[in-house]
Amino acid sequence: MLALKLVAGLAIVAVLLTGSALLRNRVSLSAPPGFGSRLGAYLTTNVAETRDDHVFPELRTRTFEVNAKTLLRMIEQACAELGWKVVQIDAQNSSVLAEVRTPLLGFTDDLQARVEAAGEQAARLHVASRSRVGRGDLGANQRHVMDLLDAIDVLSRSP
Repeated sequence: MLALKLVAGLAIVAVLLTGSALLRNRVSLSAPPGFGSRLGAYLTTNVAETRDDHVFPELRTRTFEVNAKTLLRMIEQACAELGWKVVQIDAQNSSVLAEVRTPLLGFTDDLQARVEAAGEQAARLHVASRSRVGRGDLGANQRHVMDLLDAIDVLSRSP
């Protein structure tokens, strides 16, 4: 009986920790493609990356109305404002590598942003965030990608 209570208690703690991490990462469980697909991804994947055809609409590759060099500078500035450690800026390959510490457990995730020119005053941004440990990130890497995109949106509207 005591073992059953212990197992039940541990299960409750695990559910509470998982739920609090999902809330902290501000994931959307109800957005397309739906609750099951999203929860499954957050529990079993430790990578989030933008793609043209991503099943999660918010993770589709974005185009910004600035030139590639300006977008690269904006990524660097956004990382600094977010408190992330920029590890490498590769101007030749138009990419930035940053380390992001997760607030809840203090894990370090790696975020890579790569810029691709899409005209004189347009650039596409490809972002990937990966956990160094674990199999499921509870949406932390998606939150890193979204935080970067949100920060760049703010910078792109600034005079």
